[in-house]
Amino acid sequence: MEKKLKKAFEFIAKEEEAMKKLWFDLCRIESQSLDREGINEAVGFLEKNLKDFGMKTQVFDYGSGGNSITAYFDNGSKELETIIIGHLDTVHKKGSFGEEVIKIDKENDMVYGPGVLDCKGGVVIGAFVARVLNHIGYDKFVKLAYSGDEEVGHQPTNGKGKEFFLEEARGFKTAIDCETGFTDGRIVVGRKGAARFQIIIQGKGAHAGNEPENGISAIKEAAYKILRIEEENDYNNTHYNVGIINGGTNVGSIPENCTLTIDVRYRKAADIKVIRDFLEKVTEKSYVKGTKSELKEILIFDSMDETEKNKKLFEIVKENSEKLDLGIPYPCFLGGGSDAAYTVALGIPTICAMGVQGYENHTIRERAVISSFAERTKLIVASILSLPETI
Repeated sequence: MEKKLKKAFEFIAKEEEAMKKLWFDLCRIESQSLDREGINEAVGFLEKNLKDFGMKTQVFDYGSGGNSITAYFDNGSKELETIIIGHLDTVHKKGSFGEEVIKIDKENDMVYGPGVLDCKGGVVIGAFVARVLNHIGYDKFVKLAYSGDEEVGHQPTNGKGKEFFLEEARGFKTAIDCETGFTDGRIVVGRKGAARFQIIIQGKGAHAGNEPENGISAIKEAAYKILRIEEENDYNNTHYNVGIINGGTNVGSIPENCTLTIDVRYRKAADIKVIRDFLEKVTEKSYVKGTKSELKEILIFDSMDETEKNKKLFEIVKENSEKLDLGIPYPCFLGGGSDAAYTVALGIPTICAMGVQGYENHTIRERAVISSFAERTKLIVASILSLPETI
């Protein structure tokens, strides 16, 4: 083990700058979730580099949404040890970060830009881990699997992203999601799922000055529904956020229509029925006489259930982190979803948030700690090398 680690870390030191360049160059290719062209350009760029490293690749084109990709070194092994997952789409539209997409601040050990943290840094870490293991002659099978539409719950590919992970991860002993890493040492062992619904409200339009008594305000009905929904919040379990309100045509008219778009976070799969039933009741009840409403389900992003197997895998990573003097991590349960939900659904011990560490993903200030790139690569390599026969 010690000899293998020494050889692995020597290779990391030798190739670190080249792999960081790949990270930064990949982030310069903007790839917002609904920008199929941008995502596919990023996937194509990554695939070329992975092939140059000697990996076998497969690109999955679902005809809509961004492509997904798998890659591995063909060492002849049938022992499916670890699948490393992540995603290549980001949340901001092309051009949001200006002409200089990526800004590197070596003095403060920071890089800024779309996807540097969430999660192209993690994508390249996965590639680096695979290269390191191949270099030292690791004799078990490790695969990379990266989606093109994670940030929007695989909607653009009509759920094919979920199917992608369920198929590609099947049979693996462990899974590591190289999602956004945290500087305080958190490693994710469970995540809430996310669901999106709309309540579409129909009222009756009228002139606000001449005949307001003939109107039925859909926005007024929406206000009552919002207050009722917010009353149901339990931030430790299920919580609701009415994040978008669309209604009315102009300020001088009683609003005939209003649509509420609702984000719901939940802990486990069984919660979905309770959520649906509650929102159905809110939808069916008319607080303003004469209004009618319809509930529409937009998407369900599965929860990453917190399992004992996940916690055992975390303990292996924690032990290696301490040995390598990379800090003492702690397990956490997060409100934001990820594709780690699907590896857990297959019964695979999984940890998440193992990508580069940083701050403020999903904002225009997204940044990552540059030095964490090599540190996380070392930690994942050491953890895979120390995996027991069973977890």
